[in-house]
Amino acid sequence: MLLSEVVEGLRVPSGGIVVDATLGAGGHALKIAEVLGPSGTIIGIDKDDHALEIARQNLRHAKSSGRLVAVHGSYVDIGRILQDSGYSRVDAILFDLGLSSLQLASTRGFSFTGDAPLDMRFDPSMGVTAEEIVNSYPKGELADLIYRFGQERASRAIAKAIFEARQKGRITSTRQLSEIVAKAKGGRRGKLHPATQTFQALRIAVNGEIEAIEQVLPRALDHLNPGGRLAVISYHSLEDGTVKRTFKEAEKRGLVKLITKKPITPSYEETKANPRARSAKLRIIERI
Repeated sequence: MLLSEVVEGLRVPSGGIVVDATLGAGGHALKIAEVLGPSGTIIGIDKDDHALEIARQNLRHAKSSGRLVAVHGSYVDIGRILQDSGYSRVDAILFDLGLSSLQLASTRGFSFTGDAPLDMRFDPSMGVTAEEIVNSYPKGELADLIYRFGQERASRAIAKAIFEARQKGRITSTRQLSEIVAKAKGGRRGKLHPATQTFQALRIAVNGEIEAIEQVLPRALDHLNPGGRLAVISYHSLEDGTVKRTFKEAEKRGLVKLITKKPITPSYEETKANPRARSAKLRIIERI
């Protein structure tokens, strides 16, 4: 998403070194590779081994693509990853915080449109699953989680419905959960599926997303060359608020210059072609 805007905003230099901290299948990296040319380097990080392999294949066949260093890991560890890869500072860093099409199409329960196990882990080899949270959290704690990370006003009613349902049997699938949530909210009203915010909340909790963003952005700044740029694409107000606040604090400390006073949003043409892009917000800063 926002491919041209990202490349233009990052001011990617020919032959430079760029970190794509959320590599996915390599959509942004492919566009960046065109500008970097054969002498450039992309360090791609992702928690998903399957996504990394697809990205390797995609960039391998790209024209004029340079070196790809694909790393299985969390972007929170960006400092160690760069050190292990032989770099201390880079020319640009990108974070795309949204779910990839690969994740939505996976069988790990990110989407409520089909039926899949309630997993929701970006890295399926580690961490607590959404199923464990749904079936073990106390009712009050579950309601607080749904309200905080999903900004769901009906969090109490939803938590009560989940609590009552799990007394009858373990909740194990996305379909089960989405039906419980929809019933608790009185069915579908408007374009937004009733389970959207609950699924968002569980995914954020499972992967510690807000905490990860808060930790990594200041660390990422330490690894930018002077004049290097950091770009973040966020998809909901919790993410965007965290990014905006962190950028403002860095500006007050004299570390960066704000490139985007207001976030860049997708064009009408992009949102029409890809409705998932409608909530995307791109913010960019430059290291002084």
